[in-house]
Amino acid sequence: MALVSLRPIIFLTILLHFVASQQTNGSVSVGASLSATPDAKPWISSSSGEFAFGFQQVQGKDNFLLSIWYEKIPEKTIIWYPEGGPTVSTGSKVGLVDRRGLVLCDPQGKEIWSSGSISDLAYGYMNDTGNFMIVGSNSRNVWESFDHPADTILPSQVMARGGVINSKMGKTNFAGGRFQLRLLQDGNLVLNTLDTFSGSPANAYYTSGTRDSSNSTNSGFQLVFDATGYMYILRRNGERVGLNTKGSLPSGDYYHRATLDSDGVFTQYYYPKNPTEAASWKVIWSVPENICATKDSKACGLNNVCIFDDNRPNCECPLGFSLLDPNIPYGDCKPDFTPSCDEGESDHGGDVLDFIELTNIDWPSSDYVHMNPSNEQTCRTSCLNDCFCAVAIYRDSQCWKKQLPLANGKKDPSQNVKAFLKYKKIDGPSGPGENKSGTRENTSRRTLISVGSSLLSAFLLGM
Repeated sequence: MALVSLRPIIFLTILLHFVASQQTNGSVSVGASLSATPDAKPWISSSSGEFAFGFQQVQGKDNFLLSIWYEKIPEKTIIWYPEGGPTVSTGSKVGLVDRRGLVLCDPQGKEIWSSGSISDLAYGYMNDTGNFMIVGSNSRNVWESFDHPADTILPSQVMARGGVINSKMGKTNFAGGRFQLRLLQDGNLVLNTLDTFSGSPANAYYTSGTRDSSNSTNSGFQLVFDATGYMYILRRNGERVGLNTKGSLPSGDYYHRATLDSDGVFTQYYYPKNPTEAASWKVIWSVPENICATKDSKACGLNNVCIFDDNRPNCECPLGFSLLDPNIPYGDCKPDFTPSCDEGESDHGGDVLDFIELTNIDWPSSDYVHMNPSNEQTCRTSCLNDCFCAVAIYRDSQCWKKQLPLANGKKDPSQNVKAFLKYKKIDGPSGPGENKSGTRENTSRRTLISVGSSLLSAFLLGM
C-alpha cells in the first residue's frame, strides 16, 4: 500500500522536473506556457545563461512586459519585446501554440499579441546570440525574434533592405516612440522621426550615404552587426562601410548592443562580461553626434527646446510653456498664452502684452517675416504690434518673427541670440524658476532656460 501511495508523488516530481527543464534548457515545446507573476522565473534561457525570455515587471508592480533580456547583467537590460511594447497585468500568459506561434493573452484570455499564424510547429528555442526561434516540424526556422527587432540589434544580427527598428517612448515606457532606423530599398540607412498622428516617416535627419543611383551594385544591401561587435553596411559589390566613426572597438570580453534610444540617437554600447567592480553600459559611438544641432531631427516636440548636455539631448519647455503630457519630456509644450487678432488684444499692443526674454534659444524655422537689417527695439516693437507674431528672434542685427507652434527648438550658448516670447500682462509669465518640464528636480536644470534679468526683476516687483 505504501508503494501505491507514492506513485502520484513520484509522477508529480517527474512532471515538475520536466516543466522546470522546459524553462532552463533553451527550448519550449508546443503547448508550453508561462504566466506573468512577480516571482515568475524566465520561461527559457540560452544554454550559456546569458539571455532569458519571459516576463519582466516594468512601470509598477502590475505591469509586465514579454521580453528577452541579458540575464547575467544586474539590471536585466531588455533587448527585445513585441511591437508596440504592450504591457499586461498579473495572470496574463504567453504560450507556444501550434498553427499560431507565440500568443500573449491577458488574464481573461483575450489575445494581446501573437507572432503570426505558423503551421506544424515543433518547439521554440533560445540560442546564445539572444535570438528566439520557432522551429517547424520540418526542422526549419519559421520565425525569429531577430527578424522582428524592437529598438535594439545584437551581434550576429542582420537587417535586410526594408528593415526597421523603432525607438520606445521612454526608458521604462516601451510603447512606440517617435524615431525610426530604416534600411531603405535604395540602400541608404536613415534615421527619421514619425508623424504623431499618421505614423508616417518624416524627412531623414541622418543618412549613411550608401545609395548609388547610377550603379545599384554600389548601394547598401544589408546592415550587419557581426559577432565581434563591428557594425557595417554591406554593399551589393561586397564592400563594407563601417558605421563606427570613433575608431577601434574596446579590447576584451564584452556584451555589445546597438539601440535606437528614446531620444532619437542610435548608439552602440558595450558592457564587460566579467566585471571586477560596478559596471554600466558605455558608449562606443552614436549617430548623430549632436541631434540638437541636426536639421530635421525634431528631437524635441513642438515649442520644446533641445539642450545637448553630457553628450545626450534633453528637452525643456521654455518659461511660458508647459508639457502637454507631463510623462513625455520629449513631447510637445503647450503655451500659457496664444496671440490673437481679436479686438482688445491686437488694438492695444504694449498696453496688454509684453515679452519674456530668453537667451541663447532659437527655433530655426516657423518664421514668416525676416527683417534684415534690424535692431533689437525695432524687432520687439514689430512683433508686439503684430497680432500674428508669437515670438521674435534677434541675432546679428536681424529679426525673425514666428508663429506658433515652434519647431526644432534648441539652446546653443555659442549663439548670441535673444528670443522674445509674447505674453499677456493680466496673466503674467510663469513663475520664476518653476520646473516646466515636470521631469527634473535639480536647480541647475531649472535655470538652463532663463529669463532676462531686467524683465525678471520687473516681474518680481510687480508681484
